[in-house]
This record gives sequence, structure tokens and C-alpha cells, in this order.
Amino acid sequence: MEERVRYGVGEQSFEVMRSNGFIYVDKTRYIETIIRGSQYYFLGRPRRFGKSLFLSTLKCFFEGKRKLFKGLYIDTIDWDWQPYPVLYMDLNVEKYKDRVDLRAVVSNMLDRWEKEYGVTRTSDNVSIRFSNIIRGAYETTGKRVVILVDEYDKPLVGSLHDAENFDYYRNELAALYSNFKSSADYLRLVFMTGVSRFGHLSVFSGLNNILDVSFDDRYSAVCGISETELVEYFDAGINSLVARHCKSREEILSDLKSWYDGYRFSCYGEDMYNPYSIVCVMDSKEFRNYWIRSGQPTLLVEQLKRMDVSLKALLNTECSVESLIGLDLDRPSPIALVYQTGYLTIKEYDKEFDLVTLGLPNKEVTDGFMRYLLPILNTQR
Repeated sequence: MEERVRYGVGEQSFEVMRSNGFIYVDKTRYIETIIRGSQYYFLGRPRRFGKSLFLSTLKCFFEGKRKLFKGLYIDTIDWDWQPYPVLYMDLNVEKYKDRVDLRAVVSNMLDRWEKEYGVTRTSDNVSIRFSNIIRGAYETTGKRVVILVDEYDKPLVGSLHDAENFDYYRNELAALYSNFKSSADYLRLVFMTGVSRFGHLSVFSGLNNILDVSFDDRYSAVCGISETELVEYFDAGINSLVARHCKSREEILSDLKSWYDGYRFSCYGEDMYNPYSIVCVMDSKEFRNYWIRSGQPTLLVEQLKRMDVSLKALLNTECSVESLIGLDLDRPSPIALVYQTGYLTIKEYDKEFDLVTLGLPNKEVTDGFMRYLLPILNTQR
């Protein structure tokens, strides 16, 4: 009888994956680089590409849960494994259709942290409360605080079409994030993830030393699955696909590549497979559009409807890396928006002119492009 491999479809908790025997692709070598490097980090990746799982891994690491890391790379380095106070800010829990949603999420986090670290609430001001919590956690534990922010831009991304709400969310988040600079003496690490880097938000304009690793060759494989990792960690799944589809191993590997590979996140980085789709195809043993089906590109569709965009301008276009890094709050670039949401990726890099060529990553994304985006672009002609 075939041994059942556990793939943890949709699971984003490192502790759950390691405690329940789910397949985990070891990305902990990046933790060593992070703890030896900057105090502030930002990582941008499309949805369902492993950002939340990586933050969860960082959380368990700084909480000193060494047993979970047995057999992984980070367990081999010189580290005392003493727990740090960790403030984990998950902004991916709401859709933020109403302003009260953000207030509720933030209030719930602050209430919990005040109770955990014995911090007396002296003000209703969000920024003051957060500042007191950071200092209180440091004084209570004697250790500098680790702040992990998952999908820092979730309220903003959903409000690009609504200027009034966008300004409200921007101001509320700026009040929180401004503490990253003012509380620097009490912080060990701040690591933020999101889809886009909004250039005029105070967290980026106020922190001159934040390290954006979104296009950094050293971190190009921190999210996603490389060719080597696919073969190493999913050998049993590949063999199951061979048996299920009556194809050779080479044919199955070719199918996996054409369906789910092709993402590149830096000029010299290697191509990466979509991790969500790989886990899904291994679990179900069927080739389908998993990433596309997991969430329609509502934001992208709404924005493209408001823009004068040609198909030629999007596909196989050349641009600078700098033009892909951020989004203008008032007039977001369509090319940057389509890239950051995962529908375009880096295909080639011209070092002489410092230009990247963008294109569709694979069959799965091409199908989604044809289904959701092409009809919009055609109606704008």
C-alpha cells in the first residue's frame, strides 16, 4: 500500500506543519542571513507564495522552539535558542470593507499584547499603545522585541479605487508603523511582507535603512520552490503522478514545469515553481489551475478597467527594475501592478541597459490571463 504523504494544502503555520508531519521545504538558511544582517526587512511577493509560512517560521525561531527545527539547516548554526518577545501582526485576517474592520483587528492585537506583557493602558491612541507595548515587552523580558507583519498592505491594496478609505487606512497604519523607527532601541528585528511597496507610506519614507529584499538575488528563492527542491522534497509525489497519468518521470517533470514554473524575482535569480500549486497537484494528483482558482484578481481587474492599457504594453515588455519596485498611491503603474500580483514575471535581464523583459510565467497563469484580464484589455481597444 502506498504510504500517504501529507502536503498541508493551504497550511501557513510552521508549527502545525512540523508537528503533523507535513512536507516542509527547508528555507531556514535565509534566517541565518537575516539575523546577521539588517534590523528592518521588507519582502514583496504575490499571494499564496509562502510569505505567511516564512514569517511563521521566523516566529517559531525567535520563540526558541528548537524542537520544531530538528533536521533543518538553522539547527546547525551557533544560536542560543533563547526566546525573544515576538509581536506577530497578521493583517490578512480581514477584507477591510469597512473601517471598523481595521480598528477591530488592531485593537484585538493591542489588547492581547498588553495582557501578555503586563502593560497598563494609558491612552486610546493606537500609536502610544503600541509604543508602550514594545517598551513594556522589552523591559519585561530583557530581550529586544521582534515584530513580524504579515501582509502589511492588505487594507491599502483593497482600497486603491477608494481615495477616501485609502487615506484613512494609510494614516492608521502609518501611526502603527511609525513606532518602528521611534522604538529602534527596543527592537531586534522588524520583518514585513506584502504584495507591494507603497512608496509614500511612512514605514518606507521614515526608515532610511529598511532592506527591501524583493528583488535581491540573495533572497530570490526565499518563497516558492526551486527545481532542486521540487526533486528533493516531492519525489514521492512525482512518482505518484507518474503512476496516475501513465507517463514517464521526464514527461511529468516537463508537465510540472510548463504548468507551474517560470517565476523569477530578481535579475539573476533562478526560476521558481508556485508553491501552492505544487502542493495542490501533489495532493490531488491532477493538473489544474490551482493558484488562479484560489482567488480571482478582483483588485487587478478593477484597476485595469480604470486604465488605458494595451495588451502589447503588458506582454513581453521591457522596463527597469526600479519601475517594478513600488506603486504610486494616486496613479499605480499597470505594469508594476500586474507584475506584483503575479501575472507577469522577469524572463530576461539586459545588464548593458539595465532592463528586464517581462512575460507570462507558465500555462496556469496564461490561462488565468486569458480568462480574466484579456477580455478587459480587449474592451479598452
